[in-house]
Amino acid sequence: KSHVAAIAAHKIPDSVDVVIAPSAVHLSTAIAANTSKQLRIAAQNVYLEGNGAWTGETSVEMLQDMGLKHVIVGHSERRRIMGETDEQSAKKAKRALEKGMTVIFCVGETLDERKA
Repeated sequence: KSHVAAIAAHKIPDSVDVVIAPSAVHLSTAIAANTSKQLRIAAQNVYLEGNGAWTGETSVEMLQDMGLKHVIVGHSERRRIMGETDEQSAKKAKRALEKGMTVIFCVGETLDERKA
């Protein structure tokens, strides 16, 4: 909460959008603490299907119900640790875009690939 309030308290130029993505359990607090029109709150992930019996998953519709308009898709940790594939990331991004969300799509190489 204090981080969001501190960022929101600064004058952010109209030409700049700042997006922060707190963990899912802190999204509501971050949204409530945000007083800036230039500061956006994003989810760190979204499920690739719509609303349904997907225990523990968060759909695009749920994020939108919270007032969110931005979501990160394909983060390296989700790919490396959770085994998320390019196809799954693409499906998540497509669904979010179709529902009008702004997608922050992560691409890039691993540290080992970068060092090679």
